[in-house]
Amino acid sequence: MPTKRDYYEVLGVAKGASPDEIKSAYRKLARQYHPDVSKENPKVAEEKFKELSEAYEVLVDPAKRSRYDQLGFSGVESEFGPGGFTWQNFTHVGDLEDLFGASPLFQQLFTGFGLPFGGVASRERGRGADVEMTLRLSVAAAIHGAHPTLEVPRARPCPDCRGTGAKGGTALEVCPECGGQGQVRRVQNRGYTQLITIGECPRCHGSGRRILERCPNCRGSGTITNVEKIELDVPAGIEDGAVLRVPGHGKAGRPGGRAGDLYVQVLLESSTPFRRVGQDAFAETTVPLATALLGGSVTVPTLDGKADLQIPAGTQPETQFRLRGHGFPRLRGSSRGDLIVTAHVEIPRALSGKDRERLREALGAGAGPAEGRRDSFFRRRAS
Repeated sequence: MPTKRDYYEVLGVAKGASPDEIKSAYRKLARQYHPDVSKENPKVAEEKFKELSEAYEVLVDPAKRSRYDQLGFSGVESEFGPGGFTWQNFTHVGDLEDLFGASPLFQQLFTGFGLPFGGVASRERGRGADVEMTLRLSVAAAIHGAHPTLEVPRARPCPDCRGTGAKGGTALEVCPECGGQGQVRRVQNRGYTQLITIGECPRCHGSGRRILERCPNCRGSGTITNVEKIELDVPAGIEDGAVLRVPGHGKAGRPGGRAGDLYVQVLLESSTPFRRVGQDAFAETTVPLATALLGGSVTVPTLDGKADLQIPAGTQPETQFRLRGHGFPRLRGSSRGDLIVTAHVEIPRALSGKDRERLREALGAGAGPAEGRRDSFFRRRAS
């Protein structure tokens, strides 16, 4: 059995971290290791996600954190029971719902327990399912924003049965499985304890009613599917992998329930000369040796086109120059990050006789032996 890691180590925070720092660290790592988005093996990712959630459950709660700080793991064992931490012990689902509320795996983990977990478990009955899709855009979308048109298959209430699924909108009978409640209660005896679970009725799927004669137009589903065109507002400054929510454009709900939401993950092209870190952009350029020695300017690519970069005399290889305000926009803000350009000095592999003479002149010809002149030049530059 693998050794259990310290909770502070799991979240990558100091022992004196504030609640806000703990929450920020957890959300950042949850984005990375959530099985729906992680590039790791799904089972490995789910175990890491569970480990993060256990650490967060303890450290974000002042009482549990105090016991853990004093007694270690033994101080919180009673919170989770003999089997250790399970998703039924996680009481902070609301802290992640805005990130993963649309995820099928997220809903699978946190629903079905019959527990008052808040947002996910308390969704109104009959609400339509959420829809997820991926949109690929050029890096220009992160600079100027974009308004792409999406074609989204969308289920709407059937006009013939008015969404009931019954032929001609005829009456429905009370479901005999759940007695019209839409939920079924199951009890399992385990030694001296009882495990009670409350879930959606499998026969009426939570509606509490059963169709006697199906609608021929929608075959009893209550919905028909067509393609809807939606203009998506992608804000400038958006980062690769960000998810945008479009309320009410998911699947249609059952009669009386609202439609689900559409979640669009934006992926930006990677074939670009720029590397992004936050709002800053990083690029590279090659500087001729003479320009590095004597000074001058070179043309460098920027997010908005090209710009002249001034190279001071004596520039050393791998020097970085900062062009302020030439980076990526801040999300929903007016300022921009910076463009940081690394200068690679180009050393010629061979020189003609004329080039050698010019170089000697540039290095101070006539001031003694050539070696001494070179040493003097570079010594002055280094001083």
